[in-house]
Amino acid sequence: MIDLSGNLFFCSARIQYENLGDIIINKILFSNLRNYGILMVDDRGIPDWVIEELDLKVDERLSKIKYPFGLYLLILFFGLIALVKFNFKVYLIAMPGHHYGRIKNSINSLKSLSFFFIFRTIGIRICWFGASIGPFLEMRQTVEKWKSNFMYFYSVRDSISENYARMIGINRVTHFPDLAWLMETPNLSNVPVGSDDDYVIFSFRKASHALAESVEYKNNLCTVLDEIVKLVCGEWSKKLVISYQVEHDYEFCKWISDRYKKYCDVVFIEEKVNSQSMYNLYSRASLVFSNRLHVLLFAIACGSLPIAVVDAAHHDKISGIFADAGLMQLLIDIGKEPCRVEVLREIFANNPLIKEKITLYREERRNYGKELFMRVITETYDRKDSLSGVVKSSN
Repeated sequence: MIDLSGNLFFCSARIQYENLGDIIINKILFSNLRNYGILMVDDRGIPDWVIEELDLKVDERLSKIKYPFGLYLLILFFGLIALVKFNFKVYLIAMPGHHYGRIKNSINSLKSLSFFFIFRTIGIRICWFGASIGPFLEMRQTVEKWKSNFMYFYSVRDSISENYARMIGINRVTHFPDLAWLMETPNLSNVPVGSDDDYVIFSFRKASHALAESVEYKNNLCTVLDEIVKLVCGEWSKKLVISYQVEHDYEFCKWISDRYKKYCDVVFIEEKVNSQSMYNLYSRASLVFSNRLHVLLFAIACGSLPIAVVDAAHHDKISGIFADAGLMQLLIDIGKEPCRVEVLREIFANNPLIKEKITLYREERRNYGKELFMRVITETYDRKDSLSGVVKSSN
């Protein structure tokens, strides 16, 4: 029987679970929610290994509770009970990550809009932590604006998304850090490639959402990677370890491995990195090069130095978060002429100072995120303050 005397948080585990980044940020979200109430996760149809990675308890899984409703109807059911009992509150926690404007997403948004209106009317609190948005199709822009009006807490994780939200008419928007900043420092064990190896990591996707399968993007990326390999593996004699966090990246990462194995010492890790092997691998790398946001942020959490190799104009969620963190010196823009990798010499020479700066920023983001999370749930956050992005002080 569910204890209806506090907060009830409804979430979904129907995430892109082939992407380790999505798994970990949702795991962090669930962990923080547990501090303030009861977690109810829609895990129907989700593989057991994903449930294990998310660390879900049996009594948190809707598939085990077996209510005869869909998720939204179940939320509505408990919301109506809350109107009578008054001693607990119901929350719908929207999924974190990047949300942009496909036609299918626009249609789904229209379907959920009516539920959001009903939820808001009867006091169900809809919250969104650690997301980025855009670009949206025109219809989706309108829908998103309406949805934001029905949400108790609407936040984005970077200033580019915040500016975009305001541009399309969403005024009640707050800056909440990417949930990866809230990750606790992990316990480490043995690294797969050997603890004595001096290595750097490559972990790349073939393109961005904006550029799709662009041949020009791939050519630009590989031209820059060639220069990086020449410097880091040739001149500095470091081993090149190639790994991937997303199933879809396997083929491209394997192609990168084949491209460089004739020229330097290359190790390709066949298995997708999971939450434990990630900690082991990233923590001992000298540098981690990637165009995946959560490869870079997880590298930071593991104490390594992240180097974003991106087309800054099209990888806006990376360039936005790096700009907010004051880390643009760690971003190599492949869309810019000339794209100079010589900056790596200065980065490597100032490694300790840069890591210290990142550590301080990460601590500030983690503390801010946890404090804001607490204020939203414990009602010391004033929804009106989101008009100016200000958090209400509890003093």
